[in-house]
Amino acid sequence: MVCESGGASSAGGITQVRECVGLFLRLAKSTGVPIILVGHVTKSGGVAGPRTVEHMVDTVLYLEGSAASSGGPNLRMLRASKNRFGSSDEVGVYEMNGSQELGGRLVPVSDPSSLFLAERFDVDDLEGCAISIVVEGMRPMTVEVQALVTPAGHGKSFSGRRTVDGISPSRLLLILAVLQKRCGINFSRHDVYTNVVGGMRLSNSKQEGSGSDLAVAVSLASSLFSIPVRSDTAFVGEIGLLGELRQVSSVEKRINEARRMGFSRVIIPSRNGGKKAKRNKFGRYSSAQSKVNFSGIDCIEANNLLDAIENGLVSKIPKKQPPRKKYKNSSKHNNSGAKDDFIIDDDDDDNDEYYFQ
Repeated sequence: MVCESGGASSAGGITQVRECVGLFLRLAKSTGVPIILVGHVTKSGGVAGPRTVEHMVDTVLYLEGSAASSGGPNLRMLRASKNRFGSSDEVGVYEMNGSQELGGRLVPVSDPSSLFLAERFDVDDLEGCAISIVVEGMRPMTVEVQALVTPAGHGKSFSGRRTVDGISPSRLLLILAVLQKRCGINFSRHDVYTNVVGGMRLSNSKQEGSGSDLAVAVSLASSLFSIPVRSDTAFVGEIGLLGELRQVSSVEKRINEARRMGFSRVIIPSRNGGKKAKRNKFGRYSSAQSKVNFSGIDCIEANNLLDAIENGLVSKIPKKQPPRKKYKNSSKHNNSGAKDDFIIDDDDDDNDEYYFQ
C-alpha cells in the first residue's frame, strides 16, 4: 500500500489518497514520465474511491469488455471520460489475443465492423436477426442484434421471461410496450431473449443508449411472426413512446458505414419527425415513407415504427381480421317489429397470441 509518510491520516483515507496522487503528479511533471494509476470501478460504473482523484489527474480511461463466447472475439473498449490533451469522444477497440506468439496482449482492431459481421451469413435472410449502425465515440460500426421469442413454457403466465445481454433491460421493456400499444404486436405469454453479438454492450455508450432501438424492434417482430429480416438492410433509429421514429446523431456516418459494409438499403427516421403520419380508421398509422438514394445506397425514411418494421421484413406482417357480426335471422325486423339480436363471432379457437388494434 502506498502512503505519504508526512500525512496525518491513516493509509487509504481521503487525505492520504489526495497527497499520494499529488506526489505522483509532481513526479510526472518534473521528469516527463507518464504515470498510470490503475483502480477498480463500482457496480454503478464509476471509479471507486474519492472523486478528488478524477479532478487531479489529466486523463480518466475506462477499459470495458467481457469474456468472449465460444469462437467469438474477445474485445475490449478503451473510453475516455476525461482528457485534458484531446477529445474524449475517441474510442479504442482492442482484441485480447491469447496466443503464445503475442504473449496474450491487446491487439488494436482497425475495422470492428468486419470483425462483428465475420460469422454472419450475408446471403441469407435470417429470422430474428437485424443489423444496426452505431457510433462509438467518433467511429461508426455495425453490430448484429439477435432476438428469440418463444411461447412461455411455465404455465399460463400473462408475462413471460425477459432475458437481455448487450442492451439495457429497461430499454427492452420500453420497446415491448411501444410495440404492443402503438403497433398492436402483443408479446404476452412469450419469453423474449435479446442478445448483441460479439460482446458489444450498447447500454454502456452515452450516445447509443437508444440509437439501436429500431434494430431491436425489427428482430423481435421477426422472431414473433417467423418472418426473416432482409439481409441487405441496416436499421438506424430511436423509438419514441408514441410509436414514432426519432432522429439520431451522425446519420451520414452511419449511412456511409452501411454502404462500406455492402448493404444496399438502410432504414432511417424521416426528416419530418413523423408529423405527417396520421391514424387510419383502424387506429394504425398510415404508411408514409420516402426513398432517397444517398451515395449508391437506398435510404428509406420511415415515419413510424410499424412502417419501418414492414419495410425491413421479407413479407408483410399478417393482420388479424376483426370479429364479424352474425345475425340470427335474415330479415332486419321480426313480426313484432323488434330488431333481431346479433352475436359477435369471438371464437376461442382463434389464435390470440398476437393481434392488431
